[in-house]
Amino acid sequence: MAESMNDFYEMFEASMKPIHNGDMLEGTVVEVGAEAAILDLGSYMDGILPDDQLEAGETLNDLKVGQKIRVAVRRVDTRNSQIMLSKRDADRVIAWRDLTDHQKEGSAVLVKVESAVKGGLRVRCGSASGFMPASQVDLAYHEDLSEFVGQELKAEIMEVDPEKKDFTCSRKRVLLKEREMAKERLFQTLKEGDRRKGKVVELRPYGAFVEIEDGVTGLLHVSDMSWSRISHPSDVVSVGDLVEVGVTKVDPDNQRISLSLKAVMDDPWSMLDFGVGSILTDKEVLRIISSGAFIHLTDAIDGFLPISQISEKRLRNVGEVLKVGQKVTVRVVSIRPEEHRISLSMKDIDQETGEAYPEELSFYSTDGDEAPSTNLGGLLSGLSLEE
Repeated sequence: MAESMNDFYEMFEASMKPIHNGDMLEGTVVEVGAEAAILDLGSYMDGILPDDQLEAGETLNDLKVGQKIRVAVRRVDTRNSQIMLSKRDADRVIAWRDLTDHQKEGSAVLVKVESAVKGGLRVRCGSASGFMPASQVDLAYHEDLSEFVGQELKAEIMEVDPEKKDFTCSRKRVLLKEREMAKERLFQTLKEGDRRKGKVVELRPYGAFVEIEDGVTGLLHVSDMSWSRISHPSDVVSVGDLVEVGVTKVDPDNQRISLSLKAVMDDPWSMLDFGVGSILTDKEVLRIISSGAFIHLTDAIDGFLPISQISEKRLRNVGEVLKVGQKVTVRVVSIRPEEHRISLSMKDIDQETGEAYPEELSFYSTDGDEAPSTNLGGLLSGLSLEE
């Protein structure tokens, strides 16, 4: 009985606490009428919420008996024991408080784009109206912002001005944070041997940068673009190309990724249709350097022809005999698949007929790039065929 009396006195004291205009209260809906709802505010006076004090688009039918809602006090009518309320005012106060909290925390909110205006977008967050500058709409600049009208976007609050009833927000900040989080997750899971699809976004003399996820690029070095020799990345790819690449190295500390096109191709060195001693005809001189020439053997494989294996004569430079684009016949001297190297020789080949000289007139080694040859022509000089 004593506890019941204590509860009664506490409720009575609470009901007698003064309520002022502008106070924010929580009330329970006890009755919904045609023009207003009655709320229990824990006071001896009833709370009256007219239908014109709801948010735009809301009706009294949206309220349910027993529902708790936040309301603002517009006027206290002690003569009629009524407190006139506004849910609309309360929602706006709460909205501005929430926006201020989100600004301090740096957390994102959902905003609805109402219109595209000069310099940006007009947006709404709950009952609060705000502005998103054009530079903060996306990571890339958009000439026409009308495409965003009607969309709901995640944005970060930059500034809040409750007095002017306005706020400024940024979607770009949210996108940048999401990109960084995605990058961190990628570096935690990406490993050597993985295959990825990506877009070529930049070419450099030493390779191409491929975007494998939004904002995450890896280097496709020129040496990993093809099994054959290429002079420039543009020989293989162009900006905008979609490619499949293999991951060859991941460096999370420096956030670097090495990629390879060769890693997703069949290794031509495992499918050679010739061996040591094979004679290969009609092969093109691809490139000439001081120590020899590179000969194009297949679509993906070149061999090296040392200057010492071009002619029986001692040559001062390769250009005395060969030129780029010339077709020659060569013999395979050595094959080193693990080093991706093939050594060639022309010394024992008749370039006019494409046939090898008799074996007793020529010797070649399969152990090195520069295959030594014994010149029997000098030994046989002076001998006639008749003899």
